[in-house]
This record gives sequence, structure tokens and C-alpha cells, in this order.
Amino acid sequence: MDYLGSHPCSFLRRTNLKVKIVSTGSVGTNCNSLQKVRIVVLGTGFAGSAFIDSFNRHIGRKGRKKVELTAIDRTNYLTFTPLLYEVATWQVYGNHISIPVWSRKKDDDYRFREDEVMEVIPERNEVVTRHGRINYDYLIMALGTENNDFGIKGVAENSIPLKTIKDAELIRKKILESFKASETKLSEELNYVVVGGGASGVELAASLKNYIEVLKRDYSSDSINAKVILIEAQDHIMKNSGSEFSTRLESYLRELGIELYLGAKVASVSREEVVLENGLVIKTRNVFWTAGVRSNPIASMLGGGLVQKKSGRIIVDGFLQIPSFENIYVIGDNALISLSYGEKAAPQTAAAAVQEGKYLGRRLALLINGRKYRSVFIYKDTGTMLTLGKFSGLCLFGNGLILSGFMAWLIWRLIHLLKITTFTNRAEVLSDWLMASLHSKDVTG
Repeated sequence: MDYLGSHPCSFLRRTNLKVKIVSTGSVGTNCNSLQKVRIVVLGTGFAGSAFIDSFNRHIGRKGRKKVELTAIDRTNYLTFTPLLYEVATWQVYGNHISIPVWSRKKDDDYRFREDEVMEVIPERNEVVTRHGRINYDYLIMALGTENNDFGIKGVAENSIPLKTIKDAELIRKKILESFKASETKLSEELNYVVVGGGASGVELAASLKNYIEVLKRDYSSDSINAKVILIEAQDHIMKNSGSEFSTRLESYLRELGIELYLGAKVASVSREEVVLENGLVIKTRNVFWTAGVRSNPIASMLGGGLVQKKSGRIIVDGFLQIPSFENIYVIGDNALISLSYGEKAAPQTAAAAVQEGKYLGRRLALLINGRKYRSVFIYKDTGTMLTLGKFSGLCLFGNGLILSGFMAWLIWRLIHLLKITTFTNRAEVLSDWLMASLHSKDVTG
């Protein structure tokens, strides 16, 4: 298969795209005139932002004149999602993990359009947004995911997900309201159920347990029995990280006083209880849902039967490309990479999304500059890092080494702080952490 040829002009001729000629001159060896190559990026989350950074870094001054790069997202900021659970438990402020797209735009060369994508028509190389239509020569899909309730009765109405800053703030508000209502002696008010034993669920549960202890002290309610319950459908927490890591993690969580329900699937959620498939009923008015995600509907509907998908994710080759539409790339949570090349499957994580974005940015920049780039994407497992309450953490490194306690907590903090891309946000988060360590958390709301 011809993976976009050795130069973008070969692709333009092959698909007969209507490209606006902005000036004349030579582009490479195969073009008679200088043509702006229109690259459209859908989504400025971890994958989309990593692509833009990498592309601008590799395209070079001459190559930059050949392209028109446009990014589209319905929000003008990137949410640093690994810290959402800390917003929910008053360790950081929500606006401090919102990285403005405009601040990034000053350093990178691209246009940003705050808009909502309604449809992609690959046969016409066209993106339909709420406010108009945009044509592209190359399309980068990085739309991310949405919360997945798996169609379980009552989940959408009676639980709060942890996908956005607004979600995190709602969780925090719910926690505070439940303590205020504890005077009515309703035990279910102080049962906190986290559904989903992935990284987000584990860190939320551990942080929530610590926050509850602060609330009990500040509300002079030491005698109140406030429970944190973590429900996981698999028989072990974070089973894919290996049995040793899972066993140690479960031991840490139990030591914190978190009740674990393993191999338990939720059948329904109501305003006052969670019912499991085994018939067990948990009385609660506080359900926080971190059990799974589903691909963005735009990605799920792309191309109809012409585009292969699995569980809503688009199947791409080792170049992160859709075989049936060679000018469309998919990265991040929307992509399911074919394993025919022998590489390790990339999970739906921020780390994998960044790796894919960096790879594709370099690849496409080289192709536009007339250079071949035949290396396929290979996911590199950098390990798993978790915080488990105050000054405690658990890290699994790519080489299999497991580190726990204060050092694991400190490494988690340092790595996540460095991953925040703007100095202002980094300083604000660091300030929040210092204040949270030295003073009591805010218990107002």
C-alpha cells in the first residue's frame, strides 16, 4: 500500500482535492506550484496537543510555509486529567489544571477554532462543525472519549463520573453535602461508592478516604462511620499490571480502610442504593463512576462500513492510519492499533496518547518535507504510578520494579508536575500541593 507516497503533492493529485493556491514556486520535485497543505486536528487533548507540538518541532521553517494547520475543540483549554481526583478532594483548584489553548498557540504555529465537530465526511475530505464546514488534506482525529455507563439502569441519573473539571467539582460538592446531612443520622449519606478499579478509581478512593478524615475532624464527627467502597468487576484491582502489583495495591487500600468488592458487577444504581449482580445491596447516596469510557460518537460513526471498528474505536495500522482513507490518522483513545506488527497494544491512557501524538507529528512533518518515514508506531510501557493518600504511593516501572511509600509518592508528584506544559499552571499546582500539605483542606462548599 502507498502510505501517502513520498510527498504530499502525490496524494493531492491522487484524490483530486481542490487546494487553494496561495503563491507560485517550487515545492519538492513533484509539484509545479506552492500549495498550502491543509491539516486539521480534531481535539486538543493529550493526543492532539502532542501532535501539534511534535509537528511544529519537526516541520522546519521551509516546511511551515507549505502547511495550514488548524485545530478544533469545543473547549479552549486542555484539562490535565490525571489530577481530576485531586480537584474532587480539594488538593488542587480546577482552574489550575486547565491549560489554555491560546497560551500554547503563542509558541506553536497553528490556528485554533473553538467549535463542536458534528460530522466527518471522508469521501469529501470535509469536517462539519456547528458553525461551518472545513476541508482538509490530512485529518488527525484525537477526539478522546466519553463516560460509559454500559447501559446500566440508573447510572446516568444517580452517579457522578470523573471526566471533566465540572464532574470533579460536583463530586466535591456531593461529599461536603453528605457531611452536612450526617446530622439526620442517615447512614447511607456517609457511604461513598467508587465504581471502577482503574487508576482513576483507585486514586479517587484513596484520596477520598484521606479527605473524609479531615472532614470528620473539622466537623467534630469522629464517631461517624464514613465508609469508602471500591467496586471492581474483575477479580483483582488493576489486574493488567500483574499479580504482584495488584496484590500489593489491594493490601494498601485495605490498610487505608477502603472496602473492596472484587469480581462484582453493578446491576443498577438508584438514588439510595447500588445493587450488584450477585444480589448484594449497598446503601449509598454517593456513587462516583470511573468504570469505563467509550469512544467519541464522531469517531464511532466515521465512514460507516468503510472503516473497521471495534467497541467504537477505529482500527488503524502501524502508521496510525485508516487503511480505507489514507489521509486520515487516528490517535489517542479513538485508535485501536493493529498488532500485526508485533508491537505491544497501546492502552487508553494519557501516556499512550502523548506517544502516538509525538510519533505522528514527526512522521507527517517528514512526509510533507519529502522524506520517507517507514517506522511503525511502537508503544513503550512506562509503567503505572499511583498516589494512595497523603505521602504514600505505589509505582510499577517499565522494567517490572515496584516502589512504594513516600518515594513512590514523590516520584509521582515530580513526574506529573513536569508533564504540565505551562509554567503558570505548574506553579499554581505546586502551590496547591504545598498548601494542602501544610494546612487543612478547604471544607467549605
